[in-house]
Amino acid sequence: MNVQISFPTDYWLYCVTSSIESRLFIDFNADACVIIRDRTAFAQMLREATEKALPSCVMQNGPATYVDPLLPQFARIFVPMVKHFGYSYQEEHRFCWLPRVTSPKLSHLDIEIGSLAHIAEMIAL
Repeated sequence: MNVQISFPTDYWLYCVTSSIESRLFIDFNADACVIIRDRTAFAQMLREATEKALPSCVMQNGPATYVDPLLPQFARIFVPMVKHFGYSYQEEHRFCWLPRVTSPKLSHLDIEIGSLAHIAEMIAL
């Protein structure tokens, strides 16, 4: 059986975790992490910055949905928010920006949201 899951457009995606799992530091070869203490403020800062940079997009965010790709439990899968169930330990939270007009290939984009000092701290490992 060949299962194919696709989405009609490319999109921008920013992923974070909702947990501090030591395995993540190994998975991503990390030498630091940022602990966000005020998730609501962070999401708002990100939304405001991207509304300026991506005015023709719709931003969505929420926890990733973990799916077995061979036996999906849902008839409809929203690809930007889905990840292979083998990574469920990552407890990922995703921010995605969907263009209002279908685009097969979007370019890389850097977004600056300003200082996080009032809502977060960086921890060097």
